[in-house]
Amino acid sequence: MKRKYLVYIGASLSLLAASCTKDLEDLNKNPNNPTSVPPLTMFSNAEVATATLGRGTIRRTNLAFDMMAMQQLASTETLDGGEGDKYLKNDNAGNLFEDSYGLIINNVVQLMEFVKNDPAQVNLLSATRIWKVLVFQRLTDAYGDVPYFDAGKGFISGNFAPDYNKQSEIYADMLKELSEAVAAFDAAKNPLGTADVVYNGDLTKWKKLAYSLMLKLALRMEKQDAAKAKEWAGKALAGGVMSLPEDVCAIKHSAERNAVANPITYTFNSYDLANEKIKISKYFLDYLTNTGDPRRRVFVSTVSGDTTLASQKGLPNGLDANSFKTAYPTVALKDFSTLNTKTILQLTAPTFLLTPAEVQLMQAELIVKGWTTGDAAAMYAAAVTNSMKQQAMYGDNGVISATQIQDYLAANPFPGTAAEQLKALGSQYWVATFLNGWESHANWRRTGYPAITPVNYPGNITNGQIPRRLTYMLSEQVNNPKGLQSSITNQGKDEYMTRVWWDKQ
Repeated sequence: MKRKYLVYIGASLSLLAASCTKDLEDLNKNPNNPTSVPPLTMFSNAEVATATLGRGTIRRTNLAFDMMAMQQLASTETLDGGEGDKYLKNDNAGNLFEDSYGLIINNVVQLMEFVKNDPAQVNLLSATRIWKVLVFQRLTDAYGDVPYFDAGKGFISGNFAPDYNKQSEIYADMLKELSEAVAAFDAAKNPLGTADVVYNGDLTKWKKLAYSLMLKLALRMEKQDAAKAKEWAGKALAGGVMSLPEDVCAIKHSAERNAVANPITYTFNSYDLANEKIKISKYFLDYLTNTGDPRRRVFVSTVSGDTTLASQKGLPNGLDANSFKTAYPTVALKDFSTLNTKTILQLTAPTFLLTPAEVQLMQAELIVKGWTTGDAAAMYAAAVTNSMKQQAMYGDNGVISATQIQDYLAANPFPGTAAEQLKALGSQYWVATFLNGWESHANWRRTGYPAITPVNYPGNITNGQIPRRLTYMLSEQVNNPKGLQSSITNQGKDEYMTRVWWDKQ
């Protein structure tokens, strides 16, 4: 059964789920031929698939690994759902790797091949190039070296086991792609229209997305090439990054079909995760409570949907079933808080991929570091405000009033020293990227904030240290041993504590 590096696409959103087909390399007919699947449909599918992925990927890499390692969530599970909470071996850590290629990258590469020689389709090509960067940024930041330059070209070149490329080379090309794609947009050429489920074809917003991704990439490479990082950050700011609530890059889900429903909600419903599987971390709940953060009632509730503070109980990280009973002999696990069942755990809840709040927090950091001029305190306030306003996309239960926002900012002002300012920005990023564990984890590795105290669960495989990356899918040892070995030779062992290029000291 081979799924990675092959091409999967459906003629409608209902076909976004992955399929396994034997010996696809032997087929001569490309299933993604644009005569049967319109390019715009392929683009829509790629956008939605970036959010939905597979249920295993959402559960085992985002929720149960990255969000738990970041102590946003917690679990007493030790197998199939609590590995990130305790730094245990996770045989499914490669799910993001598999789904990124099988459900998204192969399709965007095919789409780019179909339209690259058609001048009328320059807007579709440019948007697809930007989307490819968005997907690869998440992927390479999670694993480090990955197949990049030859990935997704199985039906183009017959290469079904592409080389792994160095993350430094991937970053350089992603920055180039963003720069070229944003310059190529042409309002006089074919529009994206409603096929673009994120921005409805608004090229101005696509340009902001491109420059915002550029800014993120620039900051990530700071340790390895500060001069280049500053250069690209300056270019991003000059181009124009996200600043308004409507600039948010998000997928709005539908309850009509499983394939387009909110993936976290669908996963929770499918496996009854709210009762005794996935809980809110005590560390995260305490942080929200101690700062008086109104986002708490949007993020957190009891299983019944009660959001009152007195009803909330955060679960400490690093407990298994036995140690939980010892610590809480009279309290049932189901009574601990989980994801808010009336906001986040709705099938129509949005998936946020990149937000103005994240971008403004990065801008504030640049000001603090002296990379650019401006008012860091004002940018911090704008970021917090945007993050809180963003919660209204969950519906009436997510609305945070202007008064609540101002009260929070008054109680949590921007600190006075640079060290404390960077700490505040990193902690706000951690809150702002709640539910996007891959991103929370990546920014924590870059900044060290918040200052999470690791757990040291017996039998963990990191010597009691928070993991620095995900590990590849196990089948790579059989399906692409040469490529895998090239990554190990360049990057280091395929282990949690091996640092990716930009994370190395």
